[in-house]
Amino acid sequence: MTSTAPLNRRLDPDARRRQLLEAGFQMIQTRPFSQVTADEVARAVGVSKGLVFHYFPTNRDLQVAVVRAAAAELLSRLNVDPDLPPEQRLGAGLEAFVSFIETQPANYLAVARSVGSDPALMEVFEETRAAVVDLILSAIGMEGGPPGLRIVVRGWIAMVEESVLHWLEGMPVPRDQLLGFLQRAAATMLPDALVTFAR
Repeated sequence: MTSTAPLNRRLDPDARRRQLLEAGFQMIQTRPFSQVTADEVARAVGVSKGLVFHYFPTNRDLQVAVVRAAAAELLSRLNVDPDLPPEQRLGAGLEAFVSFIETQPANYLAVARSVGSDPALMEVFEETRAAVVDLILSAIGMEGGPPGLRIVVRGWIAMVEESVLHWLEGMPVPRDQLLGFLQRAAATMLPDALVTFAR
């Protein structure tokens, strides 16, 4: 997300909402998203807590909106150069995905683990996952593939997430080695899935 306008400037509603979300997004770089509150966002932006609650009625609404903003940031990073060959485009997208997780692993893990118990987070998670699947299928030129292909892509994404989150705990293997394996796994799984589910 880009930096916001000067704090004391009168903003229209859309710009003010973006400013509040930017403040929340900056906070989750250094703390769990569940610790983002209207009080702290208000102080960071220089407005009243009541103004924050005008846009986000509860702290949970604010937190979910910040997670949604983070998801939008992730998707913007994954939307790599469409002129790259499919293999390079997939590799660039994988690099962007892993880099994003690296910047806030605790938050990514917290969201991934808590979505099942929070309908609002589940909605963000599902929308984001569907969009990531679409980006991957577009990158490899398989947008019109059979429905089973989407299942395999989702499974590959889950493997990437779990592999990277566990890798971050101690980095027991070189980063490029792990990413190389994950990309080769996709190069093996996806064409095979295309053939299997086209039968």
